[in-house]
Amino acid sequence: MRNRTQGINVRLTPDEKEKLSENAFYCGLSLSEYLRRLGLGKNVKATTDEKIYKAFRLVRQLKKDFDSLERNEILSRLSTIEELLK
Repeated sequence: MRNRTQGINVRLTPDEKEKLSENAFYCGLSLSEYLRRLGLGKNVKATTDEKIYKAFRLVRQLKKDFDSLERNEILSRLSTIEELLK
């Protein structure tokens, strides 16, 4: 087993970190392993069905925006998610 003792600090915006974390989750990897594989030119594959991943992202965005949305917009977004999962 390799002994990983070196670290790299990377500055990101909160949105960038969230996007990278979601992509790592989609690939079934920790954020560190995801970035390591990308940086070393290795193949990263999604382990989750693309439709489920898209629905997950839409739900997270809805949750984030929920307090600022009107009822009709919430229902519209939920309908979009429902159609995606059919």
